[in-house]
Amino acid sequence: MRERVLQGPPTQHGWKSTRSAVLFWVLAVVGLPIMAGAWLWLSLASLEEATEQPKAVAAGTTMAGTTLLVGGIPLALTHVLGLVVLGAVAVKGRRHRWTGMIATLVAVAVASAAGIAFVLILNGGQLLTSVSGSYAP
Repeated sequence: MRERVLQGPPTQHGWKSTRSAVLFWVLAVVGLPIMAGAWLWLSLASLEEATEQPKAVAAGTTMAGTTLLVGGIPLALTHVLGLVVLGAVAVKGRRHRWTGMIATLVAVAVASAAGIAFVLILNGGQLLTSVSGSYAP
């Protein structure tokens, strides 16, 4: 009978503990409505800019940049916060750090895509509102 030769200790994959895995996935699920809210906030900021721009022009000013300032910056910060929080849990909780980074990127990307889909469904397929029309007092 042949002897089996092992080439070192068996490799282990996945999470170091069940607690780390549960914490990561709970945070990922909690992030879904937060990300949807951030995308909705961007859409509302765009609507505000579009509806107030004609009045602002009539008053000699502008609403240009409102969408970026009021909606875009919070959206970017939400993504960064999600990457930092989930990344800290995943990188520390996974046996191989790079798999934690990948899990974090995928979780944030899925939450962001779900947020976009939510806003598109809510707004009839339109993420941002375009500025058009004029205001006559």
